[in-house]
Order: sequence, then structure tokens, then C-alpha cells
Amino acid sequence: MSFSQERREELRINLEAAQQAVKSASEDFSQVRDPQSPLPRLTVVTKFFPSSDVEALYSLGVRHVGENRDQEASAKATELAEITDAQDPLQWSYIGQLQTNKAKSVVKYAAEVHSIDRISLAQALAKAYSLQVTRWESEEAPAPFAAVRGGLKCLVQVSLEDHDGSTAGHAAEGKRGGAKLDDLLKIADMLNSSAGLECSGVMAVAPLGMNPDAAFEKLYNISQKLREHHPSAQEISAGMSGDLEAAIRWGSTNVRIGSKIMGARPTA
Repeated sequence: MSFSQERREELRINLEAAQQAVKSASEDFSQVRDPQSPLPRLTVVTKFFPSSDVEALYSLGVRHVGENRDQEASAKATELAEITDAQDPLQWSYIGQLQTNKAKSVVKYAAEVHSIDRISLAQALAKAYSLQVTRWESEEAPAPFAAVRGGLKCLVQVSLEDHDGSTAGHAAEGKRGGAKLDDLLKIADMLNSSAGLECSGVMAVAPLGMNPDAAFEKLYNISQKLREHHPSAQEISAGMSGDLEAAIRWGSTNVRIGSKIMGARPTA
């Protein structure tokens, strides 16, 4: 055990508060949320925090964590693999914008990739996943984490901007990122035609300055269009610490919460 009981208790209190916030928001049926639908899944965003914090979260029952930098995520996944139950493992979601040259690494540990925003990335993931499976079957490498869980679940990150200022693969320029609507079905088709990959739905981040309800209503409508062509693409990954209520009103099935649980980012 590498975490302190003091830190574990801090995380426990924050986690329970976040879980209650999700539960309370889920009781708002004023928009599209169905009273019969399950609670949205809570993915704890652990970027910048040490592996010991993730270990503490695991001891508190957390099984879904999100990271947005491959080097950090890969290291944590490797370090924590031995302390988690193989029958009840941590499931890592890659939620940040991803360079195609990182696909080979991400497919090794990720259960999900939430940020597929261009055809070239979908192709890179398909190629990397297939290669890793081939190496596993030849006993040259471990199995991809997702291989024994039905394959790698992929969400298309879409842009909710009202203009073309946010484009795929441009996070380094300070843009939110996300595929244009014209490319959504092309990416989904590519994913579902690739062995071991599945288009599970959509993800988005509300644009800065945009009303969250307006943003997530737009995302819900995009999701509905995707489902017309790919009925199994039911997931909507939306909502963070500051806007989870609006996201849940508009059908989010997975909220990504960081600061509300983890606290202030650690200083270097």
C-alpha cells in the first residue's frame, strides 16, 4: 500500500460527494433523461496525480479512470497492474487528443479511447490493435487489455463549436478539438469495419463561453444522428466537474470528473 490513510480519506469524501452530485443530477428529467435509464458512469480523471492516488481510488471501489497523456497513463497502468484484481481490474479510458504515433502504446492498456477525431487516428488504432493481437497470439507480447473484454471501445470526439475554429488534432493550438459533423459517420464506419474496434458513441467538451445546456443539447442531437446509422453507438461521454448537471440532463452516459474528486493539481 503506497497511499496514506489521510489521502485516502480525503479522496473518499470527495468521491462520495461527486457520486451524490451525479445521483442528484440524474433525478432531473426536464430534458431527455429517461427515468428508467441507469446512472451515468463516473470516470475519475487522474491526470497529473500519482499512482498512489489511483491505488487509493481502487481501494474505494473506483474501476474507471481517465488520462489524457499517453506517457503518464502507460506508466500508471503498468505500475498498478499487479495490485488490481485481474477479474475486477482498473479500466483506463484515454480521453485526451491523441497523436497517431501513440496508438501502438495506447492499445496495450486502454479499455476505451474517447477522443477519436479523424480518420487517420482511427486507422492508426486499428492497425496498432491488430498488430498487438497478432503478437499476442504468437506469444511475443501481452494481450491488449481490451482483447478479452470484447475489443477496444472507441468514441468519436465531435466539435460543438458554431464555427470551424476547433478542428481535429489541434489541441496544441489551444482548441477544444473534435471532428466536424461531416466526418462523424466516416470515422464511425471506419471504426466498425476494423477488427477488434467498436464505435461506442460520441464524446465532446462544451466550448468555452457556450451555455452548457445548449452545448449538450447539440451533442445529444449529434448522438441521435449517429445511432440512426450505428444503433449500438449508445454512449455519450460528456460533463466534467463544472457542467455535469447539464450533461446528464441531455443524456450523458459517462461523466469525466477530475478536480471535484482529486482536488488541486499537485505542484511540481
